[in-house]
Amino acid sequence: MYAEVLFRSNSLGRICGISEDQNSRAMASPDSLQEEFMEESLTCSSCKNTYNDPRVLPCLHSVCATCLVAAQKEESLFTCPTCQNQVTLKGEDSVDSFPTNFYIKNLLNSRMLQNSEEAKCEMCKSGAKVEGTCGDCRLLLCGNCVTAHTNSPALKEHYIITLDDLTNPSSRAKFTGAEYCSKHPDMRTTFYCAPCSKLVCQHCTVTEHREGWKHSPRKISELAQKCKYELQTLVQKTQDTTDTLKNTRDTIGKEMKCVAANCQAERTKIREYFVQLRAKLDKAEQDVIDKLAKMEEAQLETLAKEKEGFKETLRSTEEGVKFCTDVLARNSDAEIVTLKKQLENRLKHLGNTANQVKHEPLKKHVTFQPSGEIKCDLNLTCKPLVVTKAPVESLPTTVVFRPEKGQVQGSPQVTVTSPGGQCVMLETTKVSEGCFEAEWRPQTSGKHVVGVATEGKRGWGRGTAPLIVDVRSNNPVLKFGKKGSQEGDFDRPLDVAVWGERLYVADTFNKRVQVFDISGEFCFSFSTTSNPESLAVQTSDGTIIVQCGEEVMKFSPSGELQKKLHLGEHCANISGLAVQKDGGVVVADFSQNIFLFVEADGTLVKQVGGQGPGEGQFKSVSFVCVDEESNIIVADTLQNCVQVFDICLNFMTKFGEHGMEPQQVWGPTGVSADSRGNIVLANVGDKSDVGGVEHGKKLQVFRPDGTWVSTISSDGDKLNKPHGVAVTEDGHVFVVDYADHCIRKYRYM
Repeated sequence: MYAEVLFRSNSLGRICGISEDQNSRAMASPDSLQEEFMEESLTCSSCKNTYNDPRVLPCLHSVCATCLVAAQKEESLFTCPTCQNQVTLKGEDSVDSFPTNFYIKNLLNSRMLQNSEEAKCEMCKSGAKVEGTCGDCRLLLCGNCVTAHTNSPALKEHYIITLDDLTNPSSRAKFTGAEYCSKHPDMRTTFYCAPCSKLVCQHCTVTEHREGWKHSPRKISELAQKCKYELQTLVQKTQDTTDTLKNTRDTIGKEMKCVAANCQAERTKIREYFVQLRAKLDKAEQDVIDKLAKMEEAQLETLAKEKEGFKETLRSTEEGVKFCTDVLARNSDAEIVTLKKQLENRLKHLGNTANQVKHEPLKKHVTFQPSGEIKCDLNLTCKPLVVTKAPVESLPTTVVFRPEKGQVQGSPQVTVTSPGGQCVMLETTKVSEGCFEAEWRPQTSGKHVVGVATEGKRGWGRGTAPLIVDVRSNNPVLKFGKKGSQEGDFDRPLDVAVWGERLYVADTFNKRVQVFDISGEFCFSFSTTSNPESLAVQTSDGTIIVQCGEEVMKFSPSGELQKKLHLGEHCANISGLAVQKDGGVVVADFSQNIFLFVEADGTLVKQVGGQGPGEGQFKSVSFVCVDEESNIIVADTLQNCVQVFDICLNFMTKFGEHGMEPQQVWGPTGVSADSRGNIVLANVGDKSDVGGVEHGKKLQVFRPDGTWVSTISSDGDKLNKPHGVAVTEDGHVFVVDYADHCIRKYRYM
């Protein structure tokens, strides 16, 4: 029993916000451990009172629903008291959108029942000792009344919790997660409506949550196994990331010791050399030692900062994995179903964040030469103004400025002048004492001049000598395909889609769909009988949706035809399609300048648009896509813009202006959105056969609100006729070039 409580105190402590010190204090006395842990684990870290309807936040910590309601009345943000993560609270139903922590609720039941030793049976009034409770009758029961519930046909379906259920781990699973419907208090919630993210009862499935395009109630028991499998897969992937982070953390620690030992050895050499010349070289010796100390400090500071980043990433990753592992171990269907979306998003976020954190080991160490000079090839530690890595066009890099003591009074200004003479000013942030950083995303290749202006006693002046930086072109990291009909060849491909580790290409005039891995290796292909022009993949099950003329066909992940959607009575000329998570299909109609939303079986739900320049109107509907929030993003080629609609097909925003500048749009076609909300847009440009951004043939990255981020082009192997695009979770984009009969892959984040 002690081992079990100790394990739960370490794991549940993170869920409830209990510190490691409180856990270590509980280890001192096994007899008092369970009582102390029970009290602390049932205490809300926000209001410091016993939990009242505990809810799970996106960071996987729990707080009272009453705390969230109170915070919502005062402001729109709630800060988690355990990890300081901020949660947005908007709308009347925002608090209900956070899932219930069933585990803590049942701990509350456990304490209530265990503390009822002095209570007497409330059903038979016999004064007998309480041995259980009935969730339907809301009464404490003696042993005879528990038996009566079990044996009586009218009462045998009642929800009974006994002391044996609370002490026997194999019995606990039967009541974990049991809830009663707020609309129908006499009914237990046995269904889950995924679009609403709510547990509902059987009555709700024929009233408020009736099956339709807005509601999809499913039995919890049917959903649970699928949720378990997906979460177990994510746990394994994230656990692998945790192991990588641990190894990297240990490597950095070893390097820090190596740096200190190396510098100490060189310091000894310096002192031995200057012993012979002490009378004349005391000052020179001290100067050189001070210089070494600064280099050591700079190296250790950089490594320490990097190590702290790995440490924080590791902590968040371990915490997320632990929480999910505990949920799966408890084997509660309701808990798994209600927490699945949050756990999935959190684990994906942690996995992506960890994969983006890279460590470049120190290549050279400080060395002392008898000439009296200390040499170090690390630019970051030797120069006051540096760029941390070789900059690439359109990708972010960091400019670091370390002014001399007393040189800067306020914040310095970093300026960058491009080869064409355009000058931009970057905002700087003070990251440590005497160190400033600025993010730079160059938009052209070639030699740039990076300078710093500082404010001193005599006003603004040049802070240090300018730095000449050569920016590399953002050339494709991968290109494959040529005109032909063999495996891996293409004949005017028009669209591309990504699902997991697979890449799907609409090989139009070869009348087939080809499937590759994301490194460009051919996997298999399947015939479409007619020319495929656009395609999409349903993220929930891998169903492939392909448009050929006025026909929309559904294929299994292995390429077997499953269903045809005949949309001829609704569509005149389909130009693109996308698919929602629940299987609903969005179809763009070029001739009517509309897009339609149809159910998985092809039933028309609604159409939006029409000819015109206004909001929600189009001149030439091209491609469409859906983002993580199920918003619909439409590219309008002739209007040179992008329009965004919400899940209910209501207009949200419109952006884009025709022109040749990097931030302007010229004939948008393919469009895709990543999990961070970024929108990647392909521009077909002018009618010439000359490629490149100067002819409008480019890829662009925008924020969800239409704010331009960057433009992707390349000096060599330029885009000719870019069309369909698809993004990957690791910050790359695939683009179809139908004039060159190939696929190119670029890094965009």
